[in-house]
Amino acid sequence: MQMIKKASALLFLILISTSAYAETNYNAQLPSFAELSETYVTTVTKKPEIQFKTASSISVVTQEDIRRSGATSIPEALRYTPGINVAQIDSNRWAISSRGFNRQYSNKLLVLIDGRSIYTPVFSGVFWDIQDTVLADVDRIEVIRGPGATIWGSNAVNGVINIITKKAQNTQGTYASLLYGNQEDGTLELRHGGQINNETFYRVYSKALGKDELTNLADQTGNDDQWKQYKVGFRVDSDLPSNTEWNLSGELYSGDLDQTQNFPGLITPAVTASVSESEKTQGFHLLGNWEKQGFETHQKIQSYIDYHERDSDNLLKLQALTFDINYHNTRKLNSKNELIWGLGYRHIRDSLESRTLSNGQSYLEYFPDDISGNIYSGFVQNEYKAIPDVLHFIVGAKIEHHYFTDFEFQPNARFAWYPSNKQTVWGAVSRAVRTPTIAEQSISLIAASTPGGFVRLAGNSDYKSEDLTAFELGHRYKATQKLAFDTSVFLNIYDNLRTFEPGVSPFPSTGTIAALITENFGSGEAYGFEIEAKYVPLKNWSLTANYSYIDLALHADKKSNDTSIPDEELKTPEQQFSLLSRVNLPNNFELDTNFSFVDELEAFDIPSYTRFDTRLGWKPREGIEVSLVGLNLLKPSHPEFKPFLYGSPAEVDRSMFVKLDLNF
Repeated sequence: MQMIKKASALLFLILISTSAYAETNYNAQLPSFAELSETYVTTVTKKPEIQFKTASSISVVTQEDIRRSGATSIPEALRYTPGINVAQIDSNRWAISSRGFNRQYSNKLLVLIDGRSIYTPVFSGVFWDIQDTVLADVDRIEVIRGPGATIWGSNAVNGVINIITKKAQNTQGTYASLLYGNQEDGTLELRHGGQINNETFYRVYSKALGKDELTNLADQTGNDDQWKQYKVGFRVDSDLPSNTEWNLSGELYSGDLDQTQNFPGLITPAVTASVSESEKTQGFHLLGNWEKQGFETHQKIQSYIDYHERDSDNLLKLQALTFDINYHNTRKLNSKNELIWGLGYRHIRDSLESRTLSNGQSYLEYFPDDISGNIYSGFVQNEYKAIPDVLHFIVGAKIEHHYFTDFEFQPNARFAWYPSNKQTVWGAVSRAVRTPTIAEQSISLIAASTPGGFVRLAGNSDYKSEDLTAFELGHRYKATQKLAFDTSVFLNIYDNLRTFEPGVSPFPSTGTIAALITENFGSGEAYGFEIEAKYVPLKNWSLTANYSYIDLALHADKKSNDTSIPDEELKTPEQQFSLLSRVNLPNNFELDTNFSFVDELEAFDIPSYTRFDTRLGWKPREGIEVSLVGLNLLKPSHPEFKPFLYGSPAEVDRSMFVKLDLNF
């Protein structure tokens, strides 16, 4: 509590001292309230609509937000989004979730880049270490809190994050960025954009980054988790006659991650031994879009292929290939009805090769170790304008046939009421499912060891989808020309949640030995709210504050013998708060401060923490920007989360870096 008081006092002094400078009249100004109110989003319904009027709990992280936050990665750019819990595990891993259930591989949050799903079906989550790009090329990040399954399908349960990059015509010229600091071993970004003809533009880019190790949570020494990554990519956009456009983009990457793995019973039963290992990643993706805008129709075809490979010394080699193609059509039926429908097909193939350690054990195995399958989907949604510009109703559903669970039905019903041009009231009832992963159906892993032998977790081919029924209500209000609020409340009801039940391993290599088998014997409820306020006291000074609260209660059914499911409640921070200040100073200086509080995680014995980041930016001339950034300035280090399975937990260290951006 004393630390919070000190941090609050420091923040108050900075805000007061800079507000005087913000009154100075000079050219550089922050975006006006009118501009912010007219922000368009596409993730909610796959069509452009004004964020203020959407019938969904949605936030937008703009390019300006990213630039002025001091973020060096996409996870860090999401850190101050309301209702989103971002926790750094080590130098190359994060746990990110919406409305609870956070873990290293958060399985109820769907993440997309330009509509391409980066949610892995192997562990049911995101490998954040490979989801990186030139941050200056990100146009915005749209974040939906709550279900988005009717549009995006399975696994869009508690939220959807869509990272949208800029069109090639908006990245013309040459851009270079160099970043270096005590935790940053150096990041270099290069990008060049040009024009092929009057209609066609392109950009090519490369990025190389290096991250130093963090502090080991257990002994306060180095955590041996250095990270290096290299990537190259391109994008081409073309506007054709008859309101038709297409784009093609691709990327190729490779990386090296150092980690310390703690393996139970590696040398002596019931004793955990630490092993240093290196993990290599590589992959590519190719994404194409075609769109045609008619007078009353809009059509889009998107297709991509994505390949990813991870090869670790001690666990496994993973190869994952995804091919996806989908079509959607928006059609205005009459003055009151607008229909959106679409079809989709996805093919997934995963190959996993286990590694054997010095004691002759494979700690992670799959049966079978090569799995492929198809997902077919279709959706339809209609917006009915009962009273145009006053009261709208939206009803829709998505049907999927999944290679693990057969048919899934995910409907939603929403309304939006506009009592005035200063208010939006919306509500929704939705159903979403989280389909099983390969791990939950076919994994065998050693979770612990005892003097009598290993404790195993095993998959279950009969494991079903987890279900969510969500109730939401929201209100957006422009109180004045300088102050606006966005509030959402929710009640989530979960069924068929994962439990681990005593049984016998069904896999041939382990034989008939005792194991904990995955089952669907859990349920639960979560309720809470998020509130965000934006205040522009002066034209060169803006403040954004948000507060999130969640109460999560999980239960095991009477037929369950799993006593661990209530611990999942304690992996979610009950409260989160952040306050962001953006000040434009004279002589083209900028001062940005980020203050945040995150509640304790009792399941991991991680106390609550406050975080203070600041950035001083200067543009000495057009096309040149220098930034000095300090992160986690309140303490030398603090823990935020713990890794999945065998990883070594780290503390996030205080860091500083300097960044030079050149545009020419």
